Amino acid sequence: MIRRRLVEIVDIVDGRPVGARGRDGRHDHGNPEVHGVGTDTRATLNGRLFVAISGDRHDGHDHLEAARAAGATAALVESAFLDRGGTLPEGLPGIAVTSIRPALAALARAHRRRLQGVVIAITGSSGKTTMRSMAERVLAELGPGTASIRSFNNDLGVPLTILEAREDDRWVLLEIGTNAPGEIARLAGIADPMLGILSGVGRAHLGGFGSEAAIAAEKAALIDAVAKNAGTTIVNVDAEVINGEISRRRAAGVSIVTCGESTAADRRLLNRSVRAGGGQIIELDDFTGDVGLDGRHNAINAIAVVELARRLGVADADIARRLGELEPPPMRFVRHVVGGIEIVDDSYNANPESMRASLETFAEISTAAVRRIVVLGGMRELGTRSTSLHEAVGAVAAKASDEIVLVGGDAAAAIGRGARDAGFEGGLHQVADGEAAITLLAGHVVVGDAILFKGSRAVGLDKVVVSILENWEARG
Repeated sequence: MIRRRLVEIVDIVDGRPVGARGRDGRHDHGNPEVHGVGTDTRATLNGRLFVAISGDRHDGHDHLEAARAAGATAALVESAFLDRGGTLPEGLPGIAVTSIRPALAALARAHRRRLQGVVIAITGSSGKTTMRSMAERVLAELGPGTASIRSFNNDLGVPLTILEAREDDRWVLLEIGTNAPGEIARLAGIADPMLGILSGVGRAHLGGFGSEAAIAAEKAALIDAVAKNAGTTIVNVDAEVINGEISRRRAAGVSIVTCGESTAADRRLLNRSVRAGGGQIIELDDFTGDVGLDGRHNAINAIAVVELARRLGVADADIARRLGELEPPPMRFVRHVVGGIEIVDDSYNANPESMRASLETFAEISTAAVRRIVVLGGMRELGTRSTSLHEAVGAVAAKASDEIVLVGGDAAAAIGRGARDAGFEGGLHQVADGEAAITLLAGHVVVGDAILFKGSRAVGLDKVVVSILENWEARG
């Protein structure tokens, strides 16, 4: 993690020191050494710089006293807070800056220059966190490293992950996300990656970009960032929209390795077989091994991880062993068996590609179920194509299920129309919200059922999963 004297940080972030008032009323900012940064006063902040982030629901400036009590060495605050009459607690020196986020980015860039290991960045329309989890497991063979926690992939998460990395880490693994044009370039400018993975181009955030071609151009910004370090980016090319971006860069000498099921891929999935108890076996032209995660999409994700690990010197036998040990991250196609029913929790988030992958994988693993029930919520940020994309999900759901429970309003209704138009003749239920879904399922589910939960995070299907699990555990 970052280790800097306070006066060094002042220079890096173009701030000004703010001394906490002692009992004599005088300012004394001192020059302590900071060991790491933190934003959560519920966790220990011993020796850390507390970063007072202002969000939609919380303002870190309201928690400066709690930060001091949690052991913070100093605080990074915004000048506007002081201009409004805000003060730092006794004994907590600080740095005042115009804006927290640019200051945090500057501090991360400075720490990045001290990192000795390889920095790897992962982007893509879906699957970033799962792929990061896969790569983290395999790269552990190389020795200590740092990886993004949860989905730390925005203008706060990327700097915070970098600042947590140790200077002697063998590797640093970052997720990079985007909601608007130019964001990947900005975040990659902080990360300065030496290797990259582009997990795929889909229609997530289509409303903010307008077209799949615009999304592809945004994702390809990672390739450009890696190329500045003469590095290689591994790219899933199953979505043809990315091919133009690749061709132009290859013509300019940029190093790109493609992967996927496409016949044009450099590293191609030739075959896979599903394991009854979970996971699968994948076969490439020169690699065969287990993958502990379900689904064709994760087989393709594994190809990129194999390529990455090989480039960093991990032996094939170790790659295969580590991939076979994989377990899914929370709320990403996690399988539970309780009281004679199987619950598949894929409730973290949803876009058209991840919806299709989840439904197809559910159909693949639930063939022995008495009934296959899918509980689906709507997707967000799809712009003018939202209705047609939801209807397309319904067509996939029609093939993957015996019953469909739709949670929410117009978007969920469009999924139902798509299912009926595709010939679905099973039970179709629509409820207003998660609470109504809990009530419906509590009286409807029977032993032998398999249930999939999938929708955008805002729908709240994760809470429905928790309730259903608790309900069936209580039944014994």
